[in-house]
Amino acid sequence: MKYRYPAATVRLTRYAAGLIIVSAAAAVHAQSSVTLYGIVDSGIAYVTNAGKSGGQYQSVVQMITGGDVSDRFGIQGKEDLGGGIKAVFTLESGFNIANGTLQQGGRLFGRQAFVGLQTPYGTVTLGRQNVPLFDYFTQLDPLGYYNWSLVAQDAQYANRADNSVKYVTSTGPLRFDALFSTGYDATIPNGAQVPGEFRVGQEVSGGVSYAAGPILAALVYEMRRGTSTVTQSNKEQRIGAGLSYRVISPLTLFAGYKWFNSSIPATAARSNMYYGGLQYHATPALIISAATYYTDIVSAGQHPIDFGINTAYFLSKRTNLYAAISYVKNSHGSNLGVAGFGSGVVAGANQTGVEVGVTNRF
Repeated sequence: MKYRYPAATVRLTRYAAGLIIVSAAAAVHAQSSVTLYGIVDSGIAYVTNAGKSGGQYQSVVQMITGGDVSDRFGIQGKEDLGGGIKAVFTLESGFNIANGTLQQGGRLFGRQAFVGLQTPYGTVTLGRQNVPLFDYFTQLDPLGYYNWSLVAQDAQYANRADNSVKYVTSTGPLRFDALFSTGYDATIPNGAQVPGEFRVGQEVSGGVSYAAGPILAALVYEMRRGTSTVTQSNKEQRIGAGLSYRVISPLTLFAGYKWFNSSIPATAARSNMYYGGLQYHATPALIISAATYYTDIVSAGQHPIDFGINTAYFLSKRTNLYAAISYVKNSHGSNLGVAGFGSGVVAGANQTGVEVGVTNRF
């Protein structure tokens, strides 16, 4: 004899099953997340001594991209695997809003492209990633990584490494980073992962930072080898040190140093770079920053110096206006421009730049 469940019991069972399915779906949703984000930034700049024609120095007025913060859009994902372990990934593309082209050598995800695991003992990621200099000094530049700031003194402060594995961990006030790349720039011919030539394009870097109370300090070492079989024994080395100290709530002071020594023909030089500056939060919406960067290029007897001031006024949490002025004094044929070495300046000439723009984050 077949037993028949009461209709009320059947309805209750179906209702409970539905709750279980909905609850399971909610749990899965709570354990995984994908975020779309981005920044768009554009403005107008006036720069002197950007060229020479008919024996006369020429100025230029131009539209700029990323004057405050580099333009980008990205996707970040995280999945909880249990036991304190999470799978993570980031795909981030850099672009030029003035003309719509991709930056970072035309890479689709040129800013970052990595996947890895986050554990209670640290995070391991693989792919194209920010170098430790980038990670640490974004918070140690008085001009806040504007286009005319610390990154103009050395592009490596905002660089990435292809084909890299990275480990990051922290304990108390200390953070540690380590990065190893089998070929830091895959766009260079023979610049990455040459069979049998394991040192070609190799990069090794590590850093440590300390953050407690009003103090943030960091120390980073980086070594890159030549990108051909001929130059793989040559090295390009950097040591970067930085410090910020919050004197009072609205005022923070900054100081830093970078040692550079390269025997790679394309970048061969010896130099020391020193900088100092401040950030002042005049109001909750207005930030004023000032800095001086001095580079002693020992190998060439050149001593360019860069003075910069910028301001940011926040119209909302997402949108701000900005203005910046920079003056570079070159010596003995040095070619530091407001946007970096060799970036649109007549060698040996001084350069002044003024820019205004708007930034929106989403």
